[in-house]
Amino acid sequence: MAFKDILGNERQKKILRKALQKDRIPNSMLFCGLEGVGKKSLALVLAKAMNCEKKKDDACEVCSPCKAISRDNFPDVMVISPDGNIIKIDQIRILKQTAYLKPMVGQKRVFIVAEAEKMNEEAANSLLKILEEPPLFSHIILVTHNPDVIKPTIKSRCQILSFQPVSREDIEKILLEKGFGKERAKIIALLVGGNLKKALNLEWEEIQAKRAKAWELFLSLLKKEKVATFLKNYVSSRSLRREELEEVLEIFSSFCRDLILIKEKSDIRLLMNPDYAEVFKKTENFLSLSKAMDYLEKIDYAFYAMQKNLNMNLLVTSLFSNLIS
Repeated sequence: MAFKDILGNERQKKILRKALQKDRIPNSMLFCGLEGVGKKSLALVLAKAMNCEKKKDDACEVCSPCKAISRDNFPDVMVISPDGNIIKIDQIRILKQTAYLKPMVGQKRVFIVAEAEKMNEEAANSLLKILEEPPLFSHIILVTHNPDVIKPTIKSRCQILSFQPVSREDIEKILLEKGFGKERAKIIALLVGGNLKKALNLEWEEIQAKRAKAWELFLSLLKKEKVATFLKNYVSSRSLRREELEEVLEIFSSFCRDLILIKEKSDIRLLMNPDYAEVFKKTENFLSLSKAMDYLEKIDYAFYAMQKNLNMNLLVTSLFSNLIS
């Protein structure tokens, strides 16, 4: 895998390639962004590029270091992942001991700390010491989808590179290339929120079940019937995961957009849920154009607020009250 093989985040790839060309890769970096957008993959490509024998700003994929790193069999590149649910101090101690040794066969030592947000307090404090004065030949790349829990003292010593979600168009394109039908590719790309990894692993039956449940809830809100179901599922449930609520809001948003298109007599080929076209036509009378746009604004605001890590129960309660008022 080289830079060209990682979908999206062209700006981030350009920054790294320029740094490689000038031999100015920071010794401490923090890659942050949503899950499934290619952060760890890009860190591995960067590790290859720093050790590649044929190219200066990319991985050639044919030299011995590139092949060995791809096989996870290169002594100068180490990936540290959580041991269970945490990254422990012993793992960081090994990183530190190795980081001060000159590369064995490559040009640079590279340490990739995956899910860095799972470092316990001891591990984080131990890592901080080497980030203060890293060896010139060693590079530490922290990878996280939740930078807010990384200690400020660690973040302040790292060059931060923020990753964006993969666009729906790019995800749809890659799904089409892998043999997905156009309609399925479009629907899956809608649901995954820029997470390519998730898009490639979703089961169609699971997707259909989620959309059917979301439509039932959405319709109950439109009709103001069985609204207790919404509250039961998304307010009183202690086991609700943020990811599940984000999915539901994303689907709700797509329903609103499609109902607006139906109301405006637009081309149904533009629908985000094309297989629901007839269902939308049967239910459009429950929602005026102005009300649909008001619903969309409130749902999209709730989705935006979730990205700011606001209290989920308060957020959903507020959304529920606004939608049925």
